[in-house]
Amino acid sequence: MFILKFLFFFLLVTSFAWGQKIIFIVNSSNTVSRISHDQLQDFYFKRNRTWPNGLPIRFFDRTDGTEVRKLFLDNILKKTSRQVDQFWIGQKLYTGDSAPTKISTNSLMINLVGRFPGGIGYLSEETVLPDGVKVIEVTEL
Repeated sequence: MFILKFLFFFLLVTSFAWGQKIIFIVNSSNTVSRISHDQLQDFYFKRNRTWPNGLPIRFFDRTDGTEVRKLFLDNILKKTSRQVDQFWIGQKLYTGDSAPTKISTNSLMINLVGRFPGGIGYLSEETVLPDGVKVIEVTEL
């Protein structure tokens, strides 16, 4: 009986995760309409700190344990949460750079990206977006 319950729970959780996608949002004043996986990695790891128009990038991350962050780590960064944490510990020690601010809710993510002209963050696909932010296309190139 325990095995059947476990299998049902596992199928329920994995089917939810397979169906969910993430979207990337930027401040609506940002002229960028598409971005590549590589650029997202460079922005997140602060290898590139400015948008093409010279505005400073402010990347907002999601908190650990959320499904949307797991999708971001798996599909964009291609790293585990532990690997990312270790990277940022090293950066803090050697360069003084800190990890992107972690945001716990969709509404706070939208609010902060909308407030910072160079802001970028990610949400689950079904999130309804108000004025102040826009979705950018993510390309493979």
